[in-house]
Amino acid sequence: MRHRFNPDLGPGRVLAVEGRRVVVEFPERGETLHLAANSDALERLVLAPGSRARLESSGELVTIAGSDDDGRYRLEDGRRVSLDELWPVPEPTSPIDRLARGTIDHPEDVANRLDALRLKSLRQADGLGSFLGGRIELFPHQLYAAEQACRTDPVRWLLADEVGLGKTVEACLIMNRLIHTGRAERVLVVAPETLVVQWLGELWRKYHQVFVLLDDQRLKDVARDYGSEMSPFDVHRRVIVALELLVERPRLAEQAVAAGIDLLVVDEAHHLRRPPGHPGEPAYRAVAPIAALGRHVLLLTATPLEDDAHGFFRLLQLLRPDALPEDVSFDQRLASREPLPPCVSATRRADVGGLPPRRGRAVEIDDAAGWGALAELVEHLRRQPARNAAQRRRKAQRVARALASPAAVLPLLTAREKEARRLAAAADEADPRPRWLAEQAAGWMAAGEKALVFVAWRETLDRLKSHLERAGRTRVGIFHEDLSPERRDLEVAQFRLADGPAVLISTECGGEGRNFTFCDRLVLYDLPWHPAVVEQRIGRLDRIGRSKPTEILYFRPPAGLGRTVALLYERIGLFEQPLGGLERELRRVARAVEEQAVAGGGEVPISAFDGVLEAAREAHDRVRQAAYHELYREPYRPQMASRILARVPAELEQLTQRVVTRAAARLGLGIEPLRGIATYLTELGSNALVDHLPGVASGARFLGTFDRAEAVADETLDFFATGHPLVEGLLAELEDGDRGRVGLWQIAADEETFGLLALYLEGERLEAVAVDRSGPRPDLAERLLQPGCRHERVDARRWTEQRGWAKAIRRLAEALPEERRPQLVVAFRLRRA
Repeated sequence: MRHRFNPDLGPGRVLAVEGRRVVVEFPERGETLHLAANSDALERLVLAPGSRARLESSGELVTIAGSDDDGRYRLEDGRRVSLDELWPVPEPTSPIDRLARGTIDHPEDVANRLDALRLKSLRQADGLGSFLGGRIELFPHQLYAAEQACRTDPVRWLLADEVGLGKTVEACLIMNRLIHTGRAERVLVVAPETLVVQWLGELWRKYHQVFVLLDDQRLKDVARDYGSEMSPFDVHRRVIVALELLVERPRLAEQAVAAGIDLLVVDEAHHLRRPPGHPGEPAYRAVAPIAALGRHVLLLTATPLEDDAHGFFRLLQLLRPDALPEDVSFDQRLASREPLPPCVSATRRADVGGLPPRRGRAVEIDDAAGWGALAELVEHLRRQPARNAAQRRRKAQRVARALASPAAVLPLLTAREKEARRLAAAADEADPRPRWLAEQAAGWMAAGEKALVFVAWRETLDRLKSHLERAGRTRVGIFHEDLSPERRDLEVAQFRLADGPAVLISTECGGEGRNFTFCDRLVLYDLPWHPAVVEQRIGRLDRIGRSKPTEILYFRPPAGLGRTVALLYERIGLFEQPLGGLERELRRVARAVEEQAVAGGGEVPISAFDGVLEAAREAHDRVRQAAYHELYREPYRPQMASRILARVPAELEQLTQRVVTRAAARLGLGIEPLRGIATYLTELGSNALVDHLPGVASGARFLGTFDRAEAVADETLDFFATGHPLVEGLLAELEDGDRGRVGLWQIAADEETFGLLALYLEGERLEAVAVDRSGPRPDLAERLLQPGCRHERVDARRWTEQRGWAKAIRRLAEALPEERRPQLVVAFRLRRA
C-alpha cells in the first residue's frame, strides 16, 4: 500500500483489519498507523517500469519491466509475479529520478510547492524580509531605521526618534532580523521596571518572540532547580530584566558578561548617566560591561541631542568607543559641526509629515459643593505635620491619592484617623466627576464613540467602574495589572467592537505598548504629579498611525492644588504638544509639585512654579529648533517613503494565505475559514497526516488572519506571516519533504514540444530553467511560470508507462545544470491549440 497524502512514509503493509479500522505498517519509517477502513488515504502501490524490488521469498533483487492487465508484474528476465511477492527497494529520491520512474505527485501538491518557492523568494522583499512579519502597520521611517542598522556588523545603534514615532518597533524589527538570520542567540532586554511587562507583551503579541522576565521569583526558581552557581543567562537565552534589578544585583551583570550576550537592548537609555570626570552612576556601571563585549547593542532614548548633548554623546561612546575616545571634547565636536558617527536614527515628527494635533479640553463642572468636599479632604491631609523625609513621602502619597480620588486614599487611613476617614467618605459621595463621566458615556455610546479613561490607582478604577455601570446600566471595560494577559487581551478586543463598551478604564499599565489609536478621546480622570506619566498616557493615542486629532479631556477644579496642577500642565503645553524628550525638566516639575503639596495648606499660586516653567519652555524651544539635526548621517527624508513601501510585495499576504491554507488542507490539518477578512481557525489534530510540524506542538490551535490590517486592529488574532510558528512549520515541512516535487503539465500553446522545467533556489532567489529537445528554452521558463498559464488535466499513467519514458526524461535532464539539485521538476507538453 501507499499513503496518498504522505508518500514520505514509503511502502506500507496491512497488518490487520480491526473492525472499521486498518492497521498499516510502514517499515522504512518505523511507523504503524491506525486508519479508518473507508479512508481514502491509502491506495494500492504501483511499481513503475525500471523500478527495483526484492522477491519476498528469496530476497533476490529484480527490476520491473512492466505490468499486465491482470495486475501481475513482468520482470526484466521474463518472469511474472504478483505484487504480494515483491517488496519495493528504496530508489534515489532526486526529482529527476522520481520523474523517470513515473512517481508523480498530486497536482495540488505541485502547485503548492511552486507557490511556496515563489513565496520564499517573494517574502525577501528586496531586503525588507523579516521586517514584514510583525503585527505592525508598516511605516517607512521605521523600516529605514531598521535596515540602516542591520547593514552594520555588529549592529550597535542609537534609536533616538521623537516620542510617538515607534522606537520600540524599530528595536524589535532589528532584533527579529538578528534572531532569524542567526546573528543573535542570547538576547538581553534591559528596561525600567515600569516597562518590562510592556516589552514582554510587545515581543509576544507582535513578533511571536518568547522571552522570560527575569525577576526575583525567576532567579529563585533558577537557583532552586539548577543550583545557586548556575547563571540565569545559561538557563534562559532570551530574557528581559528591570534596570533597577540589574543595579541592585551586580552579580547579574557579571553573569551576563560571562554568558556572552549576543544582543543587548536598553530602553530609556538616557537613564545611563556618566557625568564628566565620573565613572558613571550605578545604572551606567551595570550596563557598560555588557555593552563592552563588542557585540550587538541597541540603545533607545527619548532625550534629543539638543536637550542633553553630554548624555547623548555618552550613549554614542558606549556604542562607538573607537569613534569617540575618552579624551574627545563633546562641546568642541558640536561647535565644529562635525557629523555624528553613523550609528544613530533620529527621525522627527516633521520628517513623517507630522501627526494629527492634540486638542486639550478642560472640564469645569459647576458643582461647588462637590469640589468643596474634595478640597476639604486634600487640605486636611496637607495640614498634617511631616517632621522627616519618611513622613514627607507618606504625606505626599496621601495628598496625591486624595487628589486622584477619595477611594484611592481611604485604604491608607488608619482607624484612628476618624476625621480624615469622614472627610474621605463625604468627598467620595460628593465627587462630581463620576456623575459627569456617566452622562458623557451615555452620549458616546449612542454615537458609537470610544473613550479611554486613565486613573492612577486600582481603587479609583473599581469605584468608577461600579458607578458607571450602575448609572448607565451598561458594561464598562477595565484594564489593570491584576488581570491575566489573556483577560487583558479580551477586554481590549471587546472594547474595540462596534457594539462593545464605550468606555475602558485603565491604570497606568494601559501604557504597556497597547494600540489605542482607534479611540476617539482620552479622559485623564486624575493628573499625576509627574508630567512624564501624563505624557505616557497621552502617547497611547497620540502616536504614529493615528488619523484624527487627539482629544484630551481633563478636569480643572475651581480652586485648590488640583486646579494649580491643571494650570501648570496647560502652561507647559502638555495638552498641546509632545514633551516626551524633556526628561530632566519634567522631573523638576514633579519635584516642585510635591514640595508645594507637603509644604502646608492653603492656595498654591501658579507663580510658585515660574522657575520650572521657564526651564521647561527653554528646553522645548531648543528641541523644536533642532539645531544639530544636520549632524546626523543619512537621515530619513520624507521623499524616501514611496520608494521604501514600493519594495513591499502587494501580493505577499494573498500568496502566504494560499500556500498555508492549501498546505494545511493537504496535510490533514483542521482548517476552517471564519468571519473576517482572512481569518482561519487551524488545528494540528489527530487527523493530521504528519505527526508533527517543526516548531508546532501536537494539538496546537491557532486563530489568526493573513491580513495585516485585521491583525493590527484585533490583537486577539494571530498574524499568519513570516515568523509565525504555523507558517514557518508548514513551509519547513514543504521544504524538507518530497511532496509536490515532481509534476506533469499539459498546456495549450502556439507550438508543439515536450520538455522539462526545473526550479532552483539560489539563496532566496528563485531561478527557473526550461529545456526541450532543442536545448535550453529561457523563453518557455518565463512563460510557464506566468500566473495566467493554465494547465490541462493529465493522466499520469498514460504518460509515464510509454516505452522509452525514462530514457527520454534522462536525456532531457542532461541539459539541466549538473551540479545543482532542483527543488521541483515538471515534465511539460505544449500542444498546439
